[in-house]
Amino acid sequence: MDRKLMKATFAGGCFWCMQPPFQQIEGVTEVVAGDAGGTKENPSYEEVSSGITGHLESVQVTYDPDKVPYEKLLDVFWTQIDPTDGEGQFADKGSQYRTAIFYHDDEQKRIAEASKKKINDSGKFKKPVATEIRPYTNFYPAEDYHQDYAKKKPREYQAYKTYSGREAFIEKIWGGEKPGEGRKVTIYSTPRCHNCHEIKEFLSSRDVPFEEIDLASNDEARTMIIEKTGHLSAPIVRIGNEFIFGYDRKKMENLLKPGGSPYNEGG
Repeated sequence: MDRKLMKATFAGGCFWCMQPPFQQIEGVTEVVAGDAGGTKENPSYEEVSSGITGHLESVQVTYDPDKVPYEKLLDVFWTQIDPTDGEGQFADKGSQYRTAIFYHDDEQKRIAEASKKKINDSGKFKKPVATEIRPYTNFYPAEDYHQDYAKKKPREYQAYKTYSGREAFIEKIWGGEKPGEGRKVTIYSTPRCHNCHEIKEFLSSRDVPFEEIDLASNDEARTMIIEKTGHLSAPIVRIGNEFIFGYDRKKMENLLKPGGSPYNEGG
């Protein structure tokens, strides 16, 4: 007998930006933008924006736990926010833009607390995580024009996400890392690069997907590499936002770990 669908509720600042990441996850059946945790029943957007209702802009995710675990939803959540900001998110400041995880049962509470500790211990942030873990009390869907804003007004949505600072922050911190998965890996090679073959064998042996770009034929890639590193000699491996020159197995292993750095101890 199939398990029933479950709900998860997250406050991550502007709810426009929090819908699309969850909608892309297999096993998620619905993502609704709305307001949670306050005292006012059925608040309007204007009332919530005033900051006097106690509500936080949130999304409520309906998901099939047989297809996607709650842990993965938390991974998505963390990689879309600045968890150290206790005053709001990016360009949006105010109590309604603070971040929170609203747990629906004791199991979600346990998993959320462990996930928060993992983020705190990861070394990705210099300040402690300010995101609250709170019991779920209520959720009110926002007005229709707020639902699926990214699909209804893609240009306006992209402009907001860019100029609010959210997009740049996500790229800086996570470096193309997919929620719940590893960082994006790119090999910049040339036709006569011997070490490139060894790197591909190393990554393949660990089931790490990668993209290979030929520096000899890709002018745009050569320009980007020179601008970012001042170096142009294959092989170059990019893992997230970090560049590795030559076949440095230890650095690759460290960077492929969750929260990894090329300077981690051990291998």
